[in-house]
Amino acid sequence: MTTRIRLLLLFIAAMPVICSPAAAIPIPKISLKPFNNSRITTVDSIMIHYRIWITKIKPVKGKVLFIHGFTGSTFSFRKNYDSLVKAGYNILSVDLPAFGYSDRGTWINHSQSSRAIVIWKLIDRIDQGDTIKWNIIGHSMGGGTAEAVALMRPRQIKSLTLIDAMFFKKNSGVMSTAFSPSRMRQLKKFYVDYAAHYLLTFDRMSKLLKSGYKKMPDTNDVSGYMMPLRIPGTAEAIVSTFSNCREIVPLNSDSLKNTAVLVVWGTKDSWIPPRSANLIKTYIPQMELHKIKGAGHMPMETHPKEFNGILVNFLDRVNKP
Repeated sequence: MTTRIRLLLLFIAAMPVICSPAAAIPIPKISLKPFNNSRITTVDSIMIHYRIWITKIKPVKGKVLFIHGFTGSTFSFRKNYDSLVKAGYNILSVDLPAFGYSDRGTWINHSQSSRAIVIWKLIDRIDQGDTIKWNIIGHSMGGGTAEAVALMRPRQIKSLTLIDAMFFKKNSGVMSTAFSPSRMRQLKKFYVDYAAHYLLTFDRMSKLLKSGYKKMPDTNDVSGYMMPLRIPGTAEAIVSTFSNCREIVPLNSDSLKNTAVLVVWGTKDSWIPPRSANLIKTYIPQMELHKIKGAGHMPMETHPKEFNGILVNFLDRVNKP
């Protein structure tokens, strides 16, 4: 089963939770700076929301990029940033288009290669000639995007970390060919109409997070995920991630065989089963695998102490002078 089809099935299951009535109006101004370190820029006409953390430790050990999963945002890694900054790393965390506080345009190409191009253009703008290499981290759907980022410019990265992640051997873009434009129009209309009859509630999001966490989320967890999903146009934008995702650059995981790769998985993940990690190992035999006992699909949120320890240990080894 392809990555995009798996995501479509997850989307179908989550529709009552993630959708809000679509509206063709701009993102409210109040959403343009949701966090103290929020920044907004435009890359290839796409509005991107991102956040930056700068360590006080000198010299800097390395740079880390976080990429969230489906319906996630920079909020998804809230329990991990401080540990890395204290360990000596600078951090960039981005909201992918259609998610978080980034662009809701339905014209945007959501293929992994297109996302990678946009992210590298953002990085180039931030780096301004800095040659320190990047450590790329992706969760769930964001794992495939992180992989594409790593494959796009292997000489500019130090490592790749995948957390309960989607992974591709080749970015075939199957979803773009599997659903014709006319069929996708019908599908989009169905989902948008369906979404119009549902009102976002804390209860629905709480149930989704409970499934991912394998325990009850608290009010702050639910609020953090709910806020950006209330932005007008979110339902249409998320549907477009399946209909507008034609790959523009061919990528192959074989190019990762000389890259340091960390894979972290929750043993109770029912969304992407732990056995998926074994499949990744067939393509990246040198990968380092850690399974977090009792964790579900979001170990970086539910088991932050253990997760952060694994991640910092790996990054320190990989980025050692």
